[in-house]
Amino acid sequence: MARFCQCPGLAALKSIPNTTCSEGFGQIQKVIFQRLRQDNGKPNAFTTEKPITKLANLTPLLAANDSTKIVVSPYLQAPSAEPGAARKFGGGNDTLGGIEITIGREPTAFTCVIRNAPQSQIKAMKYLSCETDVQNLGVFLVNEDGAIGAIKDAKGVVTPIPIFNLFISDKGFGGFENPDSNNVSWSFLPNWSDDFVIIAPEDYNPLTDLKNA
Repeated sequence: MARFCQCPGLAALKSIPNTTCSEGFGQIQKVIFQRLRQDNGKPNAFTTEKPITKLANLTPLLAANDSTKIVVSPYLQAPSAEPGAARKFGGGNDTLGGIEITIGREPTAFTCVIRNAPQSQIKAMKYLSCETDVQNLGVFLVNEDGAIGAIKDAKGVVTPIPIFNLFISDKGFGGFENPDSNNVSWSFLPNWSDDFVIIAPEDYNPLTDLKNA
């Protein structure tokens, strides 16, 4: 993917950080929605002075009536994130030696299901699709342990993960053997997880302690 690489190149190979810990996020059970930008253009973010680890910094956002507001999803089931595959060109006689050229990567497709939800709840969630239409919606992921998945930059600023093309389906009837359900899907941009971090809240569990206003 030379079009995305630095030119001229680095003087030496880029070092790969050593680590003694593995990383696994586990099952996504809820997400916290927030606009990426406030009305004044300032990014919505948590800082080292106002960390996402403290409940006191999220409680006002749940009750906010402006562009800083956060909204917590119902429990999500059957979550799946399919990482984007390589976008390739060529092969055969089109390229040297028949070797395909990788020209990029596809977005990551996320899907899940909300089961047995009152449709008044789903109707409200559908309005969030309008936010992705103007590319101004992100999510904080919450796993089964109450840990938060987010984006963190080199200065320690934590922001929601941008999402695109949010879709929430109409009600599907489960019939005799299955529960009723609504399907949910969105896309993450290519390379979305480059600055992904897992954050452990200090004094709350996002699964149980964050309530929508």
